[in-house]
Amino acid sequence: MRHPIPARFSSAAGIALGPILFMLAVLGIIAVVISAGSSGFNTAGVADRVTADMVSQTNLILAKINECNLMYGTNANFDGYPQDTTGGSPGVLVSSLNCSGDPSSPINLQNLWTGNRVTTLPPSTAGFGSWYYVNTNTTGLGGTATGGRCIYIQPTASGSGVIQGLSNAANKFTHATSNDGSSQVNYNPASTHQRFVVWVTLPTGTANANCTPQ
Repeated sequence: MRHPIPARFSSAAGIALGPILFMLAVLGIIAVVISAGSSGFNTAGVADRVTADMVSQTNLILAKINECNLMYGTNANFDGYPQDTTGGSPGVLVSSLNCSGDPSSPINLQNLWTGNRVTTLPPSTAGFGSWYYVNTNTTGLGGTATGGRCIYIQPTASGSGVIQGLSNAANKFTHATSNDGSSQVNYNPASTHQRFVVWVTLPTGTANANCTPQ
């Protein structure tokens, strides 16, 4: 009984396998490099995102805070701005701010975002903590905010994209690397925590420590 003769492959059949494996290896390396670059915070895309988000969120938050004061601030001393129950340390989460002049019943209409004038507060941009608000006027009616009123945010991630994005955002406003008593934004790209500070009202005395770059 004859056994079937195994089919023989042409010697040329194995030649194509080498280039294919080589190309697969190259593609794998490229994928790893792209993945590593996109997962960090060092890209130009990160800088663009941080800049856009910082500017848009800053303007939105300032508009809502100033809206509250315009409605309920009756003179230079009366604090129509949202209250700060922490006394300026560390400040109140912007997401939980109340406009105390708004009615509190029959339901809570005081919340700056879900209350009497509903507005959507976008989540903080990726790689950042929450926005905080400081109001150094702890007296209320008749008091003054000697240490100023500000909002601030700082990143939880590091990278050149974050620093460049915050620097670009600061350039959209009058800015300084420390409290100069006149600039709207204080941001120091060489600071340890990269805190981005935006003044609501400038201090007339010593600035609150949480309203300075750190």
